[in-house]
Amino acid sequence: MYGDLPVNATLVWQRVESILGGEYDPPAVSVRDGALEPQTDDFAAHLGLGDGVETFDADRVRASYSQRTGRVRISPGNGSVAQVTRILAHEYVHVVQFRRVDGNRTVFLDRVSDRESFGIQRALIEGSAVYLEDAYTRQFLGFSAIERRCGEYRNGTHYERYAGQAYCFGGQYFAAQLDSPGEAFSPNTRLPNTTEQLLHPGTTEPPANLTVVDETPTDWYTPASFARRGELFARTVLGTELPEDRAAEAAAGWGNDRLVAVTGDTEGYVWVLRWDTDADAREFERAFADYLDARGNRTAEGWRVDGEYYRLATVDDRTVAVVTGNETFVDAVSVGGAGEKVAVAAA
Repeated sequence: MYGDLPVNATLVWQRVESILGGEYDPPAVSVRDGALEPQTDDFAAHLGLGDGVETFDADRVRASYSQRTGRVRISPGNGSVAQVTRILAHEYVHVVQFRRVDGNRTVFLDRVSDRESFGIQRALIEGSAVYLEDAYTRQFLGFSAIERRCGEYRNGTHYERYAGQAYCFGGQYFAAQLDSPGEAFSPNTRLPNTTEQLLHPGTTEPPANLTVVDETPTDWYTPASFARRGELFARTVLGTELPEDRAAEAAAGWGNDRLVAVTGDTEGYVWVLRWDTDADAREFERAFADYLDARGNRTAEGWRVDGEYYRLATVDDRTVAVVTGNETFVDAVSVGGAGEKVAVAAA
């Protein structure tokens, strides 16, 4: 079943089954000598969340589960027995996530896929696995996996914050909501629709109304479908340069957001954020300006960071836009509108 691992993979699987209260066919496990490739999306990397990715794999236990092959792959690195055990237990939870079905529906994952944004989907998938990983480590290893995950988020590199946000806050959400591990994949367990609801359990407020219209020239290619990034992403970005409590405060009051990405001869992004109040919008503007001051140089038109340009645009009292990319793009873009409808166009 497994190769050269410092742990008994069969025993770990049996213990995960006992925590989940069921029996499942065990997956195949492959041991890899090399690390798995870490990844970040283009916009996150543009905002600095890729910093530290080159050292991310140093001595780290890495693992993944493939639904297509039904196989868990793990690279133990120089991890301790406890580290390898908890990561393997985490991946075993993913096996059950993908296999627990009711008729033609995957009980947990079909509910998660109904959520609009990738950010909340990932936080629910990884967070539930971290919650059950935590149950494992508390029972068999004597420590809290959630505390370890959140410590890595708070104290890590920019990339470790980006990679760890879903694990830390997703795990905390399920720990706050559930009484026992057996409830994790129950169809009766409430799942949040946004990362705002994830960060503030009990909050049921839907995203604020926001429509972003693309009026850019036809030779500006905009492949993004106005994806939502969410409160957790905003908090993670700000926290790379600002104290964690200030980042959390500045991201709170998030109402909605949409991202427009432009590629081609001119390249850049327009991130439109709608806030609950005008005070929330101004607080985010001040925090984002301080974040940019820490990363680069302020100019008369905005900021320059590692050859890229940034400009903050106040659309109305509750709506702010971050315009960033090459100099041609930032100079050319206009963001206008009022209330719930915002237009992105060439100036």
